[in-house]
Amino acid sequence: MELHHRRGIGVQAPRGTRDLLGEELQSIRYVMRRMEEIFKRYGYEEIETPIFEHLELFTKKSGSSVVKQLYAFKDKSSRDLALRPEITAPVARVYIQRLRSRPKPVKLFYFGSCFRYEEPQSKRWRQFLQSGAEILGTSDPLADAEVAALSSHIMEDLGFADFELRLGHIRLLRELLAHAGVKGEAQDPILRAIDSKEEKRLSEEIRSAGIKPAEERLLRELISLRGEVSVLDRAPALLRGIPGATAALKNLQAIISCLLPMGVKNFSLDLGIARGLDYYTDFVFEVYLGGVQVAGGGRYDELVEQLGGEPTPAVGVAFGIDRIAQTLLERGMVPLRDRLDCLVLPVDESVRAEAMKLVSELRRKGLAADIDLLGRKFSKAL
Repeated sequence: MELHHRRGIGVQAPRGTRDLLGEELQSIRYVMRRMEEIFKRYGYEEIETPIFEHLELFTKKSGSSVVKQLYAFKDKSSRDLALRPEITAPVARVYIQRLRSRPKPVKLFYFGSCFRYEEPQSKRWRQFLQSGAEILGTSDPLADAEVAALSSHIMEDLGFADFELRLGHIRLLRELLAHAGVKGEAQDPILRAIDSKEEKRLSEEIRSAGIKPAEERLLRELISLRGEVSVLDRAPALLRGIPGATAALKNLQAIISCLLPMGVKNFSLDLGIARGLDYYTDFVFEVYLGGVQVAGGGRYDELVEQLGGEPTPAVGVAFGIDRIAQTLLERGMVPLRDRLDCLVLPVDESVRAEAMKLVSELRRKGLAADIDLLGRKFSKAL
C-alpha cells in the first residue's frame, strides 16, 4: 500500500534513527578525525568488522539487557544473525580468527554503526556510531592505564574541560559477592542492578540471592565509595579476609600509579561501577560529560576464551560518537567549514563555457567551487 501526503510521500525515518545533515555530520566527522589521529599516535591499527554477525557472538557474554535489545533475524539459509549492538565482541572474534599469532600485544581501533532496540531519548538512538580501542595479549596494569589515559586525552583534545573520568574495579564486587555465597553467573543480576543505580532493583536482587545482612552492609558500603583517590583508604577494612578482593585492590592501585605519570589527573573513584556488559572481569571505567556517559571500558580477560580462543587478557574502551558530537555542536566547539569557497555565476549564455572552465580550474586547485545550474539572474543566484 502506498502512503501519500498532501505535500508528498508521508514516509519517516524509523523511530530511534535520524538523518544527518550539514553541521551535524560535520561535527561527527570532526570527532572521528580527531579520534583517529590520537588512536594512531598511541600505536593502534584500524579494523573494520561486519555490521551483522552470528547471533551467538552476542548472546554468550554481552549481558541480558543487551541481548534483549538485539536486532536479530534469520537469513535466507535460516542462520541466526544479529546487527551488532557493540564492537568489542566482533574484535575478539577477528583476533581469534586472524590475529592470534601476531606478536603481543595487539592494539586495534575501530569506528562503526551499532544497533540496539532501546527506548529513544535525548542523545540515545537505536542506531548509533561507536568508536573504540582494544589491547589484546597483556595483563600489565600499564595497558589498563593506557586505555583510560587515551580516553582522557581524546576528551581533552576535543576541548572538553568538564569531563569526568571515573575508575572502578568489578573484581572487588565479584570477590565480595563470592564471599557472600553468590558465585559465577549468579552474580550477574546483582551487578546489573548495581549498574542501573536503581535501589529497589538492587534490594530485590540481594534478597533473591539470599545475601545475609552483614554481607549486604559490606556490599553497600563498598559501592558507596566514590570520590578522590583517598577513598581507597577505607576499602581494606571492608575487604579484610577476602584475599581475591585484596589482590584486586592492589591491581587498582597499580593502575592509578601508572595514570599519574601519564599526566592524567582529573579522575575520581567510583567502586559502584559495574558496567552493563557481562564480560568485564577487573578494572572498569566510565567517562561522563554534562552528566551523560559518553565512553566506558575495562578489562575482559575471559572473553576471547569464551568465544573459542586461547586464554587472552584484554582491555579496551568504547566511545559514543553521536553524544560527543552533539555536545560539541551545542557548545559551539566545532570548527565548521563553509560548504563553498566560491560560486561562479555566468552573467549570460555567451560566457557559460568560460564559467565552466573557471569552476573546473578552481576545483583542481583544491577550492570548493560551484556553478549556477539553474540559469538564474545574478541577483537571484546570490
